[in-house]
Amino acid sequence: MKIQLAKTKISFDYDGTLSTTKGKELAAEKIATGHDVWIITARQREDNNDAVYTTAERLGIPRSRIKYTNGKDKWPYMQRYDIDIHYDNNQDQVDKINANTLTRAILFK
Repeated sequence: MKIQLAKTKISFDYDGTLSTTKGKELAAEKIATGHDVWIITARQREDNNDAVYTTAERLGIPRSRIKYTNGKDKWPYMQRYDIDIHYDNNQDQVDKINANTLTRAILFK
């Protein structure tokens, strides 16, 4: 009998994180090992987000897993979508996520 492990939900900030080559490689690695990868960005939904959609499409991240906080803190989104791990290049957001949620936020450098 094969035991099915729960998939880990991993999210990435876009600007300065998933927009980088290193970020794309890390996301691709997480997807290849079976994790559910999301994009949670402080960008405004109404702005031109073609780069976000192109990156998501190339990585195979469904549009339903792209969330815009419209400049608000990300930690409530971590709770709402039960994110296990979040990568972000903003120390303030990492600190708030770690202080307010069960999500493990990791500073992306």
